[in-house]
Amino acid sequence: MTKRLLTYLLMALFFISCGEEQGNRARVTGTIKGLGNDTIIIYGADQMFDKVDTIYVQKDKFKRFIPVDTVAQAWMMFKDGLRVPLFLSKRSQIKIKGDTASLADLQIDDKAENHLLMQFKKENDSLLTVAAIDTFITHNPTSPVGFYLINQYLSEANENDRRLMRPLLDKFDEDLKRHPQYINLNLQLTTEVRADTGLQVPYFRVRNLQNRWVSRTDFNRKWLFINFWASWNETSNQRNRTIYKPLYEKIKKEKLENIGMLGISLDIDRQQWKKAVDKDTLAWEQVCDAKGWLTETVNIFNLRYLPANVLITPEGKISAYNLTKEQLEDKLKELKELQEQEKKNKKK
Repeated sequence: MTKRLLTYLLMALFFISCGEEQGNRARVTGTIKGLGNDTIIIYGADQMFDKVDTIYVQKDKFKRFIPVDTVAQAWMMFKDGLRVPLFLSKRSQIKIKGDTASLADLQIDDKAENHLLMQFKKENDSLLTVAAIDTFITHNPTSPVGFYLINQYLSEANENDRRLMRPLLDKFDEDLKRHPQYINLNLQLTTEVRADTGLQVPYFRVRNLQNRWVSRTDFNRKWLFINFWASWNETSNQRNRTIYKPLYEKIKKEKLENIGMLGISLDIDRQQWKKAVDKDTLAWEQVCDAKGWLTETVNIFNLRYLPANVLITPEGKISAYNLTKEQLEDKLKELKELQEQEKKNKKK
């Protein structure tokens, strides 16, 4: 009897100590084959988690308790700049497993938000469609995973597709409609597709390939086209080669002096960034501060995905977001006519 009581007492002490160890923190454990001894940066994707934490990996394995106040989305960022979504909540038990050969396909489970996202990817073969996102939000109106899915869809959506996203926001639970991500998405979908947003761009500067500071003011009196990209994001690399490189060559060929181009990379390794610039011969001005998604311009332009672009007027105001190839060609034609008209006026 005494032994049995002692056993119960030891078990009780064990569970109490475990509870005290975790407290209101999320417990993240896992094994990622091939990672060796490395680090994973954890940082917030919304205002519910505005911290930066580091997971230290030893022999592919890791364990970390992360303080968190409520359910929030964060990003796991690896050394090459690749980031993977991670949902954190108080006392959640998150288990991660996978391989460095396919970090984007990590298995992340917690019987909560991460499980919902994993199930969505499995059921939809990781394919994002309006119907799939609609179904998810309808069945899970209290899950912030819906915000993540909408943001991911918007990264590839054209103006018409973006309009289909706005009604989906109405399907979220009333409590989630007070969430910072809901407010940001609502504002973004309402305003970013307008051609004349008129917002003044704050001053910013980033170092270029020659380690010289480049700022918006270096393009004074010019329309400025900025494309955001990263060497680890294949879609943005493809657009550099097939859309923006031909665009730059056309600007040079037609001597359009009233438009400039700037490439802002979200790489965290400047050497890797430089190799990508050389490989694809990206001749327009390129800058990178090697801070990835923590770079200043991400917040300035409310950037949530790659690739992305923005057009700024000569007065430093935002004219348009995420122009398509056709819209860019139309804009170039318009600016060419404007330049020719200005030259005629000067001759009079």
